[in-house]
Amino acid sequence: MKNKKIIFRGEGFSLVSEYFKARGKEIEMNIVRYPKTVAIIPVPKRGRVMLIKQYRHPFKKKIWEIPAGKLDLKESPLRGAKRELREETGFVARKWKKLFSFYISPGYSTEYMTLFLAENLILRERKLDEGEIIERPKEFSLSELKKMLKKGEIKDIKTALTIFILGELWGEKLK
Repeated sequence: MKNKKIIFRGEGFSLVSEYFKARGKEIEMNIVRYPKTVAIIPVPKRGRVMLIKQYRHPFKKKIWEIPAGKLDLKESPLRGAKRELREETGFVARKWKKLFSFYISPGYSTEYMTLFLAENLILRERKLDEGEIIERPKEFSLSELKKMLKKGEIKDIKTALTIFILGELWGEKLK
């Protein structure tokens, strides 16, 4: 069997060609090696969620999202979540709850995300990373988010998932 080879190494990720056996055949697969990530559901008060509108260059437009980002080397998910919330929204949270972790796109990427609920928010100063274009955060009710999702205004999967999770937590099912 052939070895794996690095096709491309970028800032914070790489594209690797690997081989594996499937039903007796040698198969080549390209895999995006990506660091662990975090996403944060900022809840300023029960029934309200804070989203950011961030420019995403692959689509050449801004999209509504919950705050999220890559973990630094050896950074814990909670520490990374606290850093990302502050960087992207300017808020810090007094109460944190880890919800769960999941693969973003297991068919081709190693990205593994941990989702947190952040409550009791206090406004501080935003510290955007270089290259981030993010509007000031905006609060929404769960019913507003459900309408945005149905109208196709929310395209980001982690944010769509958030709507379902909060519906469960707050007893408001998506209809």
